[in-house]
Amino acid sequence: MSELVRQARREAAGDIDPFEDHRKRPLAEHVEDFSSFLESKGNTSEHVALTVSRVLSAFEGCHFKTLADLKAGRVAGWLADRRKGKKNDDGEDIAGLSVASSNHHLVAVKSFGNWLVKDRRWPENQFAHLSRLNAKVDVRCERRALSADELGRVVAAAERSAVVFRGLEGQTRAMLYRIASMTGLRANELASLTAESFDLDAVQPCVTLKAAYSKHRREDVLPLREDLVAQLRAWFEERERRSDEPNVVLSMESATEAKRERLFPGTWPEKAAKMLRIELNAARKAWMDEAKVSADELKRRSRTSFLCPVDDAGRVCDFHGLRHTFISHLAAGGVHPKVAQKLARHSTIGLTMDRYTHLGLLDMASGLAALPSIVGKESVSCQATGTLNDIGEICGCTNGCTAPAENNCSQPFPTVADVGDARTTRSTNKPRFPGENEALCEDSDPSESVKVVGLEPTTYGLKVRCSTN
Repeated sequence: MSELVRQARREAAGDIDPFEDHRKRPLAEHVEDFSSFLESKGNTSEHVALTVSRVLSAFEGCHFKTLADLKAGRVAGWLADRRKGKKNDDGEDIAGLSVASSNHHLVAVKSFGNWLVKDRRWPENQFAHLSRLNAKVDVRCERRALSADELGRVVAAAERSAVVFRGLEGQTRAMLYRIASMTGLRANELASLTAESFDLDAVQPCVTLKAAYSKHRREDVLPLREDLVAQLRAWFEERERRSDEPNVVLSMESATEAKRERLFPGTWPEKAAKMLRIELNAARKAWMDEAKVSADELKRRSRTSFLCPVDDAGRVCDFHGLRHTFISHLAAGGVHPKVAQKLARHSTIGLTMDRYTHLGLLDMASGLAALPSIVGKESVSCQATGTLNDIGEICGCTNGCTAPAENNCSQPFPTVADVGDARTTRSTNKPRFPGENEALCEDSDPSESVKVVGLEPTTYGLKVRCSTN
């Protein structure tokens, strides 16, 4: 009774804890409400499940039971322990959580804290001051881009394949690789595509990705190349021909449902790297049989990484590597970085150029062709003013003067050696116009003179009224 009286007095005075009810509820109930909130925002079930699992794993590792138990320091310590390696029962070392994965867990926990504040369940986000670590210092998986030759052989290997991988047969996988490498769409984004996603009859054919399946939660409309459009038309026609049955008449409703059917169904995104590895191995075997080369011959040619899932430098080529391939080919083709960023749908241009662009030695060597050729400064300057011909002899003015060579109005640029000689040596040649150099050197002999040395060509006067200085 006394507690009820005190609570009534606090309510009357406005001194009541608005978070008292939420404080008493178990933390698991709040996480469940957070999951419902994420679903109400239109997030995919995979994204919701992954975010909630990261939040729960952090809270269980820190032994949080209620909102009052939430402490940022304990979460930071738990993540640090997870990043450290440990040993299994057999004494073998097990790699700890990577920095990138640690950052993903931290982002999920911080998003939960922000939701608590916005939903008026807690006064502040306990994890707001925690910052992500630099993922570049702990790169566990460095991807590489496929060359145009490798990509073509992968698609050809998929077309010939008789393997059905998680519901996708060879022809379907080949089209999947084409769309991925020519649009840059991610695996989950490709899995969401239907026939309605493509508009092949528009002035600019395009594919539309719904906001629920886009990583930045916005609807994306991407243009398509003409050759890809032609391949898609033929593929759609083949799909319709195979699905048509002579004795079955489809109603309008069933036809609409058929258009909404996903083009690449199944659980292949979970094992997309394994799927691409099948095509890489098949393409590599076919290439070696075609070229009739052995493993020793490959080492001699330095082609041991050709069509390999992992190259000599340890870089992998998984399904997400096709997105790297798409952006790298844009950069190698001279596409403006801003256009590449828009096609890649990145928030910053640094992400496009730094992380997703892979240029090889041949790409960098081709860029050297844009540099100008370097010619000696003396010959360039003299030829530009018309004072030297192609073989280095003094010639007349370039303005069309017909005066003899002895009336030339300018002299060549002096070289460094000429400057040094002019400072220590007197010329035995008399000046073209007497009295010019005597004024500069009073103690000089009239029969001798010192050449005037400077940055500009020396000029002794204009008998012919023309100058190219």
